[in-house]
Formats: sequence, C-alpha cells, structure tokens
Amino acid sequence: METTLNRAYRYKVDFYWKSLAMYGAALMIYAVLKGTIEERTLSITLTDPIVILLAFFVLISSLSLIINHHARRVIIMENDSITFQNRYRSRTFYVHDIRSIILVKDKQFRMNTLSAIKIGVFGRRRPIRLRPSLFEHEEALIQDIRMLKQQLPSNKG
Repeated sequence: METTLNRAYRYKVDFYWKSLAMYGAALMIYAVLKGTIEERTLSITLTDPIVILLAFFVLISSLSLIINHHARRVIIMENDSITFQNRYRSRTFYVHDIRSIILVKDKQFRMNTLSAIKIGVFGRRRPIRLRPSLFEHEEALIQDIRMLKQQLPSNKG
C-alpha cells in the first residue's frame, strides 16, 4: 500500500523575532543607563554612537522580519513532486524533472545532521540549494526529501 504525501513546510521567522527583541532590549537598557536623571526627568542621549548602532540593528532586524514574513515561503512535498512557493510565485518540479538530490552533511557543528540539500533539475545549470534548518519540522522535511530521492529514475534499476 502506497502512502500519500502532501505536507507543507513553512519558512521559520522566529530568528528575526528573537534578534529584534534582543537588539531592542539592549538599545533600551543602554539608552537608559547612558541617560541622565535631572529634576525627576530622564534624558536619553540619542547621539551616542552605540545608541545609533543599536538603533541601526533594530531597524535592519525589523526590515528583515517584515520582508521574510511577507514573502510566505513554503515547500510543499507531494508523492511525485516538490513545490517551492512564495507569495508571488510557485515552481513545481516533478520526479522526472529532477536529475539528482544530494544530501550535504554538516561537518563543523552538529553531528549527523544535514546542512544543505542540493536538488539538480534538468534545464538548470545550478542545483537548487535548500537549507532544511530554515524551515519548520526540519526532520520531517528531510525524510520527505529522502522518500522523493528514492523515486528518482537514477536510483532505480
């Protein structure tokens, strides 16, 4: 009996939330510590180089969060295809369109994990590079890609 596969894996944006919270908290704490209290009022120095640098990091983190949340990147795995979808575009690659799937191991930091997946497609010079750690349910995504790899014509016969 063949199992049906139809799963969606969304792009994770929690890294951007965390960095925005950390930079924002550091900015507020530094600005309060650097400011002066005179006659029951707090004056904050906005021209301090560190305040400007932290404000720049907060701005960049905010823009990155908005852009990546707005993009709505999703990978949809089905029995015989993989679909890369975002807010504006959707590309589907069927098993007969895929030349190869290479699972690249991470040798530096984590043992027995994948750092990238390279999907070679007919008609494309460069492979599609996919980082499973950037998507929700990383292990399930890797298992689904391995199931798709087993269906490739180069793995049969």
